[in-house]
Amino acid sequence: MRVMLVCHRFPPDDLGGVEQYSHSLAKELTAGGDCVSVVARRSGNAPLAPRMIRERLPEGIPLYRLLAGKFKLDGFLDEQPELTRLFTMALLESAPEVVHINHLMGFSPQIIRVARRLGAAVVVSLHDFFFACPRVHLQKPTGDLCKGPAFGSECVSSCFAINGQGDREYWGLRTIYFQRALQMADRVIAYSQYVASYFQPMCNVPIDIIANGVPANCTHSDDIEAETLAKRTLTLAYCGTVAAHKGPHAILAALRLANLERVNLRVIGQTVDGEYAARLREKAAAISGLNLQMYGKFSRNELPLLLRGVDCVIVPSQVPEAGPMVPREAFACGVPVVASRLGALPELITEGENGFTFDPDCPEQLAAILRRLADEEHLLPRLRAGARKSPVVTSAQHATFVREVYEGALGSCSKTLTQSLQAAELDFLYDALLERERHPRTTSAIG
Repeated sequence: MRVMLVCHRFPPDDLGGVEQYSHSLAKELTAGGDCVSVVARRSGNAPLAPRMIRERLPEGIPLYRLLAGKFKLDGFLDEQPELTRLFTMALLESAPEVVHINHLMGFSPQIIRVARRLGAAVVVSLHDFFFACPRVHLQKPTGDLCKGPAFGSECVSSCFAINGQGDREYWGLRTIYFQRALQMADRVIAYSQYVASYFQPMCNVPIDIIANGVPANCTHSDDIEAETLAKRTLTLAYCGTVAAHKGPHAILAALRLANLERVNLRVIGQTVDGEYAARLREKAAAISGLNLQMYGKFSRNELPLLLRGVDCVIVPSQVPEAGPMVPREAFACGVPVVASRLGALPELITEGENGFTFDPDCPEQLAAILRRLADEEHLLPRLRAGARKSPVVTSAQHATFVREVYEGALGSCSKTLTQSLQAAELDFLYDALLERERHPRTTSAIG
């Protein structure tokens, strides 16, 4: 099968979850005999005339990297006519049967229209909430959570206004545009029941729910188990992007309240905000008995080594998680998880068996859990046993499930009157949004 994967960024530009997922899936599909190509955007801070560079991954996978200026959440169609033209060139060269879109940030939904027009089936993965939320995470600039755009009114009132004013029609068009684009997909994949339930009213097809896969080397070992049991200091780990919406500061707030005699905290992941990281170090220095270790970027294959000797992984996300990888990887390594009670995270936790959940707005709850982990002699061994029994799938198994979705998409892809009307509607919305960006009635900016 000829497959093209589309992603907003691709390693080594970024090692976030979607980027690593796309790279892993490309390798697994190739290993399974599929002919895979990848299209990804590379955004720069300086103005840059869009252009394409052709690369080839070590596995022989063609990579079309589209270079452009910095992506803006408002004015998101800036440079898109040129980028869509470059995407069309890559599409014509690779001639995929299936185009699998893993993220549209930095691209126009118009590429769905282009792929369909050139005869490819389209599969869309919902790794987060970007199809509904321009800010991706359903979180307002104030930190409060949002239920959705409300056809642009919430975007204007909370996120994209100056002095309380913004272009309500523009954000309303954005809402409809992304919904119609999603409805043009032949199949849609979600990585949790939570996300499937959120987006199903916007889709024309049932959403396929597929558990994210973990690398084959993410396995627990008796040596690591013995090492963990032998030590006396509670060792915690945070894995993922070091950013406020991911919540590592919540761990420090809970540790301050827990007042443990000794505790190690490993913060593993890339830092996107140097000032935020500095504040974490400052807060950690004020907590008696805390040994903070901050690591940088990591690849998924390195995680088993980084989690060696860790008693528990904390996932303190302040936003709804869509298909969290870290808990699954921790379970595969035999490490229990304590996670905030948001989004898809509770779907993975069996309270008291493989971990615990807590209210992210209540640091006292997390502090109480941490005290239990430190004080109750038999709790951690029981949680570790539960983590080892938690169901996980490998990246190879996950690719097999995704390939089945591709086959279904090929079977359902057809030229019908309904799809022609959808395409015409998408073209109208694209032109209307582009016109509004070129001739705005009011100025809007990120709040």
